[in-house]
Amino acid sequence: MGRLRIGSVVALVAVLLAACAAPTPTPAPPAATPTVAPAAPPTPTPAPKVGSPYKIGFIASITGPGASLGIPERNVAQMVQEQLKAQGGIVGPDGVRHEVQILIFDDESKNDTAASVARRLIEQEGVVVLVAGTLSGPSLAMVPIATEAKVPMISMASARAIIEDPETKKMREWIFKPVPENLHSAQMQADYLKAVGITKVCHLYENTAYGQDTFASAQAVFPQAGIEIVYGDAFERTATEFPQVEKVKASGCQAVVIGSIPPASALVNVAVRDALPEIRIVHGHGSCSPDLVKNAGAAAEGTVMPCGKILVADQLPDTDPVKQLNLDFVKAYQDFTKGEPISTFAGHAYDALQWAIAALKTLPDGLSLAEQRAKVREALEGLRNLPGTHGIFNLSPDDHLGFNYTDFVMVVVKDGKFQILPRDQWK
Repeated sequence: MGRLRIGSVVALVAVLLAACAAPTPTPAPPAATPTVAPAAPPTPTPAPKVGSPYKIGFIASITGPGASLGIPERNVAQMVQEQLKAQGGIVGPDGVRHEVQILIFDDESKNDTAASVARRLIEQEGVVVLVAGTLSGPSLAMVPIATEAKVPMISMASARAIIEDPETKKMREWIFKPVPENLHSAQMQADYLKAVGITKVCHLYENTAYGQDTFASAQAVFPQAGIEIVYGDAFERTATEFPQVEKVKASGCQAVVIGSIPPASALVNVAVRDALPEIRIVHGHGSCSPDLVKNAGAAAEGTVMPCGKILVADQLPDTDPVKQLNLDFVKAYQDFTKGEPISTFAGHAYDALQWAIAALKTLPDGLSLAEQRAKVREALEGLRNLPGTHGIFNLSPDDHLGFNYTDFVMVVVKDGKFQILPRDQWK
């Protein structure tokens, strides 16, 4: 009885304590499920696919009589190679990156050496395109080789016959050049001679493909301007004496036109000036080089010649469309060569290489070598509004140069330097 009462009391106390305890909290509702998935970490941009290298065969007259032209051209090829490496090559239209290798060779200013090197680059090295030929003779020696192999070739020489078959008067399908022709030079010379009242000239030219082309161009152009060539004769590029000057004196000509490159053009300049101190001397664009002044010295003073704009880039008006390109190129060249003077021949190499690179950039990956070569040829023929050191180039199936002679500037040697001679100062 007593145990039952005590048990009841304990049970009652337990119930009361339970009733007085803090209520059990109501569980919080589950968090809402997000309706937008959290942003995934950014996917790294894949590196561009890398394709096989492209090879440009570069042949210049680094030694021999054409070295004053070929050395600056070689310098430009080395400079452009460094620039290409620094930017990691080129990227094609499909986003594939390609290394560009410029294989530089010397033709020694010899036609047979040029032909041999061209064959090696085409057959053994597998070049896609040739930038080849400082001089007209070696360039012409390579033309049939490139044509037969169906390899596009961009010459750095001037003769019209390089790109146009003299017999058919048609463009050579595989050959191009960014270099103004002797015909362009003769047109500018004729404009100048007519403006200053010259009607009788003598024409002395080196006995090479280049020199012969200067004379043929003058014969084609000068009569149309009322200018008679009363005496014309050739001299060897290696000559140091010029008996032709005696016949110049006897001819009664009012000016002497010289179709040659330094140092030969400088030496004949000296001979003419010594014999005829007051006569006008007009060079072709082959003499647009500091080597003319270096080798002719004071005898070069007052001589005039049509040249590419690069030679006087800092004197061009700000409105000239290629002034800034030329200024940038001159700075890059002189930085690379540690101050070497600029020449138009450096510009020839630069323009030729830019043509080649522009064409290579059009190639999709996966083409065979033959397909690459054909595609580059097609791209070269389609270049439009491309700025270069000499002007704006527009190529077509009927014109593998795309240059107008009015893009030349006439320059005069004054105080040992080249200066622009504007048309309104021709007198």
